[in-house]
Amino acid sequence: MQRLSFIIALSVTLLLSGCIRPYKIDIQQGNVVSAEQLEQLKTGMSKREVRYLLGTPLVVDPFHNDRWEYYYSFRAGGSKQAEHRRITIVFDNEAFRGIQGDVIAGQSSTLPAQAEASTGGTKITEPQPTQKKGIFRHGWDKVFRK
Repeated sequence: MQRLSFIIALSVTLLLSGCIRPYKIDIQQGNVVSAEQLEQLKTGMSKREVRYLLGTPLVVDPFHNDRWEYYYSFRAGGSKQAEHRRITIVFDNEAFRGIQGDVIAGQSSTLPAQAEASTGGTKITEPQPTQKKGIFRHGWDKVFRK
């Protein structure tokens, strides 16, 4: 009798463990540059001052030494949407000249996972592969969803 109850308990545990969805973490990559940081940029600032204000750029192109690239990507754990932003800082003779990219200084919105003001980039929905139904889900739909 004990052996039968053990086998039933083990079977139920294994069956139910397939129903649990795994936890998916938020993925944040790149540099977070706020609108307040961009508003502090002034024409003529040195590269050192800009690096102190915005942080180290993600890309410094050796062929275009007068441009710094700041990229940012955020995807919430269970979400299918990812937010991507790109900021290019342009220099002229080692002095700050302007900003290019997805960001306009003074425009701000709030990221879902952060209280810090962001710079209002573009939201891109990436295509997600369609998931095939498993045996359990297919049976569940057959029995309970007619």
